[in-house]
Parts: sequence; C-alpha cells; structure tokens
Amino acid sequence: MEEDQEKLEKIDTLPWVEKYRPTDLDSIVGNETAINQFKMIAINKNIPHMILAGTPGTGKTTSVICISKILLQDEFNNSFLELNASDERGIEVIRNKITTFCKKKVSLPEGIHKIIFLDEVDSMTSTAQQALRRIIELHATSTRFIMACNSSTKIIEAIQSRCSVVRFTKISIEDMKKRIIKICELENIKYTDDGLNMLLENANGDMRKAINNLQSIQTTYGCINNETVNKTIDNPDIKIVEKMFNHCLNKNFDGAHEIIKKLIDDGYSALDIIQILFIIIKDREIDNKIKIKILSEVGTTQMNLIHGGDSYLQMLSFIARIYDTGLF
Repeated sequence: MEEDQEKLEKIDTLPWVEKYRPTDLDSIVGNETAINQFKMIAINKNIPHMILAGTPGTGKTTSVICISKILLQDEFNNSFLELNASDERGIEVIRNKITTFCKKKVSLPEGIHKIIFLDEVDSMTSTAQQALRRIIELHATSTRFIMACNSSTKIIEAIQSRCSVVRFTKISIEDMKKRIIKICELENIKYTDDGLNMLLENANGDMRKAINNLQSIQTTYGCINNETVNKTIDNPDIKIVEKMFNHCLNKNFDGAHEIIKKLIDDGYSALDIIQILFIIIKDREIDNKIKIKILSEVGTTQMNLIHGGDSYLQMLSFIARIYDTGLF
C-alpha cells in the first residue's frame, strides 16, 4: 500500500507533459500516416534506420519511445540509448558514448536490434555527422539509429540516404482540443470554449506547448478563459496587432511602424506578432487573391525570423512589402 501511495504521489508531482505522455502508439494524437508506419514496424519487428523530421511537440520522441518499448520489451533499459544531439554534438560523443553502446552485448531475440535515439540531430557538427555515418555502417547488424530533427536539410546526404525519412506535421487544433479537454476533465479544470481556442491557436500545432501552458494557467488562475490565457501566454494584444494591420491596409506606414516599434521595445517576440497576424488575416473577409498574397508575405517573414533575421527589421520589411504591393 505504501509503495502504491508513493507511485501516486510521484505521478501527481510530474509535469503534465510527462504525466499525460502517451504510453502506446494508439494514444498519440495526430500524424496518422507516421504513426501507422510505426505500427507496421511493430508488427514486422524490423525497424530501419530512421530520420523523423518535424516541428517540436508533434510526437517524434513519444513515437520512438513507444515503438522501442514494443520491440525491446524487458530489455528496453539495457538496449535503448537516448541522446540530445544539440547538447552532445561533438565528435567525442560519437567516439565514446555511441560507439561504446554499439559494442555493448545484450540478449535480444533474433532480428531485434538495439536502438539509439538522437534528438535534434540537425544541431550536430558536420564532422560529427560524418563520423556518425561511418558508425551506422559498421554497426548496422546490431544497432538501429533513429534521429529526430526540425529540418532534414541540415543532415548530410550520406546519412539521409541510409535512413527512412518520416515527416511529422503540426497537430491540428481539432485533434489537440480532444486531448486538452480530456486532461481538463481528469484535472477538474473549468474552461470556456473561447479560452481553449485561444490556448490552442497560441500552441500552433505544438502539443507540448499547449499542455505546458494549460498547467501554468491552472496553477495560477484555476480556470481557462480568454483573460487567464492571455495573461499567462503574454502575447501581444490582438486588438493592437489588428490596428497595426489596418494601418498597413490604409497605407499608413508611420502608424504601423509606431505600433511595431512599441511591441518590439516592450519585449514581444516578432514570431508571436506574426502568428497573431496570421490568425487575423485568415479570418478577415477580404478578396482571396489579396489574402493569399498577404499570407505569402507572412510566411516569408516567419521564415526569415526563424533563420535568425533581426526582429525589428523583418517586421518593418513586412510592413513595407504590404504597403508596396499595390493591392490596396
């Protein structure tokens, strides 16, 4: 009884992303095509080297852990190695930790291999990736490599050609909403539909982010509504961003610039501003050709920001391009 009580207390103190992490493939939300591939691997008991590409919070790590536990069963702890390549990305890690694990002797059924999971492998140095390619070749009979990344383009061709690439896409709001409502019911959280929608819009297809924000709001305010969500995620006020967009439509460059400068000076992320702009524009009743053109500019700005572009300059560039489209 005491052991059971300790287990329950341990579960209650876990972050919700761990407490409600799926324990089997059927419980994973979204990306049905990718999950079905893992289910076929579970049936055939033959896993190839794999690259899982996709944005954070879409189920890559959870899928790997689930399939590994199915294949390795009681030997999971001895036959599964997980490394975060963004922290341990040098050639020494390849030579020491990975090579040592590949040479490790474990008792597995015939046809089952040890599994090494490298998260954020696109952060590994080119030299380390070249060394990894050689290790994949040398130990293919005993070890399978699964690598997760945000973009497979940063992985050298020599590794990509040896792996099956599985792409994970952002989870739809509908799919996330079902899981979030289930958590709300289990945790007895009061919520409004508008509050949940705002929470999920902000998550932008990232289930981990949605659950973390849900826990933060519940801990601080005890209920989920527009006000508590907005206070917790601390996004720019949608009305202010919409005012900035209206200035763009009305060719008031100075007015739009003033709002952007204040938002950036107040510490708001340009990526958050762009995300809110996307929400505003997609629901706006304007000509579809104009809407597509503007959304294209939103996408270009978001890409530039993700690749390290200066926040202030990129937002000014966005305003200027909308101003100069000749659409209005």
